[in-house]
Amino acid sequence: MNSIERAIKLEIDGRNFYLQQAESATNNGLKSIFHTLAEEERIHAQILQNKAEALSYELVDTYAEIKNLFLEIEEYRDLIALAPDAVDAYSTALENERRSISLYTEMLKEATNEEERQVINFIIEQEKGHEKMMEQLVEMVSRPREWVESAEFGIREEY
Repeated sequence: MNSIERAIKLEIDGRNFYLQQAESATNNGLKSIFHTLAEEERIHAQILQNKAEALSYELVDTYAEIKNLFLEIEEYRDLIALAPDAVDAYSTALENERRSISLYTEMLKEATNEEERQVINFIIEQEKGHEKMMEQLVEMVSRPREWVESAEFGIREEY
């Protein structure tokens, strides 16, 4: 399996993971976020597939929509924290995004032309946005379990 095929498989696996998370989410805000992430992964897979087959494709930045959706997460902070195994799910998603970034970074080193580098850089930036979102979700869900909310234990940054 070459790097493009691995990348396409990774994107498809990522899409399936996000769809599974959307199905199990009990709140519409999270469902929306996971469906949007799944759609982004589908778009990435399609771009890579089209590139591999020398078909036309368009690099459309859809991350702005995700950033707007993420602003809604604050409204659902308590529900996010109460979701069963939420930390595990978000941590898995975070690791998937990091694995994608690592693969694309390696692919970038092997890229042979400017068009290929442009596509890979575009997807890397998209995946970094996903990574940042998952980091924030992991932090949001983990903090209540990790932090001691007593002044005697020191100053904590606000969240």
